[in-house]
Amino acid sequence: LRIIETRMIQPPEGSDANARTEYLPDTGEPLLEDRQAKVNYFVPLTVEVIDPDAAKDEFSKVKVLLNAGSTNFVEVTCVLSSQFGDFSDLDKTQANQALMMGRFIGQTRMQLGGNNSPTTVPRALGDNINLIGRVSISGTEIDESNRKHVYTVLNVNGKSTLKAAYKDTARPDGAAKELLASGRLVTDGSLVVTEEDYKEPLKLLHVGEKLFVVINDPDLDISDERDPAVITIKTESGEMEEIKISETLSHSGVFTGSLDLKAREKPIPENFDKIKKEIECFFGDKLSIAYNDTAASTFEGNATLQSEVPVAIGTDGLVSAFSKIFGNQKLAVQTQFHIAESYFELFKNNLSLERKDEAEKALKAGRRLLKEIMVDYPDPKYLPRIAYLSGQFSQELKDWNEAANSYALIVRQHPNHTLAADAQYKLAQCYEEAEEFDRALEEYVTLAATHPKSPLIPKTMIRINEYFYKRENFKIAAKVAEKFMDRFSDHDAAPKMGFRWGQCHYKDEKYTKAAEVFDLFIKKFPDDNLSAQSIFWSGESWRMAKNVPQAFRRYNRCRWDFPESEAAQFARGRLALPDMLAQFEAEANSVDNDN
Repeated sequence: LRIIETRMIQPPEGSDANARTEYLPDTGEPLLEDRQAKVNYFVPLTVEVIDPDAAKDEFSKVKVLLNAGSTNFVEVTCVLSSQFGDFSDLDKTQANQALMMGRFIGQTRMQLGGNNSPTTVPRALGDNINLIGRVSISGTEIDESNRKHVYTVLNVNGKSTLKAAYKDTARPDGAAKELLASGRLVTDGSLVVTEEDYKEPLKLLHVGEKLFVVINDPDLDISDERDPAVITIKTESGEMEEIKISETLSHSGVFTGSLDLKAREKPIPENFDKIKKEIECFFGDKLSIAYNDTAASTFEGNATLQSEVPVAIGTDGLVSAFSKIFGNQKLAVQTQFHIAESYFELFKNNLSLERKDEAEKALKAGRRLLKEIMVDYPDPKYLPRIAYLSGQFSQELKDWNEAANSYALIVRQHPNHTLAADAQYKLAQCYEEAEEFDRALEEYVTLAATHPKSPLIPKTMIRINEYFYKRENFKIAAKVAEKFMDRFSDHDAAPKMGFRWGQCHYKDEKYTKAAEVFDLFIKKFPDDNLSAQSIFWSGESWRMAKNVPQAFRRYNRCRWDFPESEAAQFARGRLALPDMLAQFEAEANSVDNDN
């Protein structure tokens, strides 16, 4: 008895060819029970039995029991076959070499899973991969009528020991013996830096935007939880961080992470913040992402996957100089304010680039100019604009108290000024950054009450929702999202907030309400990118609410309406659950009865 070793050979980089499957020949080593064959997850698990006295005729079969350390056993009925073997030393004139040799082959598909994972999976449209032999759940007969709709799989994970057992009943000593073979998953992983959709590879990064990383490695799925993968990120400028990214779902084998690229001319290594999730780099830098695959098909048994992506240099700016002598007061004040605002932008950009000397120079020049305006033009009507710009300087310096005082001066003394609404919003921001969220909420509420038509109100509600969501106060976050959808259902951010509304109820374990919200999303935003996920999560919510018929319909709709989406893949997996299969039979019987 042997588990045939398998591997996938990837085509050369830039080639359009498909990956090539290899079935490795028998090495001739003794069949020791502790010798584990290395098998690739993406290739069917293949077992070979050499038993000449079991080969009576060309229709002879033998059975092998397979298990991967879980409660799910599958039985493979092996048939006579000469595939995946070396027969060069046999008589080629023989009509059936496998029969003469007594060589049986059987195959089964593998799927990432655990004790509670289904052993039958629905066939996808166009799925024509043929296996040698037949597979059934141990202890049951093969249902040929059902083979058109589902196939039986062996649930495995990265820690599984794949076990095969064959009972040889005819031996020279007259005593039957159980032959054993074992194997383990050894599958080469992949690492890709992608666009925001986690699909298209990315060739150039930009400071201030995000880095998206995808690792596909079935070996790394080792539990029923969402497992982590560890990546190392380095830059030429000195950044070096070790970061954990998470599996997209339990037993998906796909790990994704998104990180903000923060501008820092001289990065500080090993200062990664799990909340902010920032990687420090600089314009013209080169960023390297590495992942150590500890179960690879190399001679050493491991491999380091690496991707290098350059960081864009940036764009050039222009500076213009002009006179400070003016013909009238209004033009003079306007120009002085524009100069002060320009210093503010210089200060802000240099601060973000950590050019402290240049930032300090711009700060001093800007504040000096504001003082000159107050001295040269003491008219009170200019006070709100001076206070607003002063507040911006203080806010960038993270002097929240000073910034709040500047903004408060505007909203308290000049509530009808054109800057009042923006100042009110920034005042709340300052309290929020200072972690005085009760006061921040008061100011946000004040903004909604005093400036109900302000375009800042949707943004305000999004910030409040995000705050409560991150702190796992899903009940309040759901209420905020609901009010947002009531007032701003046509806003650009409405689809994301509508989806977040459903997420809040789901995480608050209000599953029926979550399902209703996801269903509402599907009706209102049928063409949005989140529609496929909404249908799937509607099904998840109905399933958690113990409403199997509704869940069954949502999973079915997900795979019908969005067959190519990732959500459809997960929906097909859910449809293989026992209660979903029972619902399928119930609905099929209902249709038959109606007819």
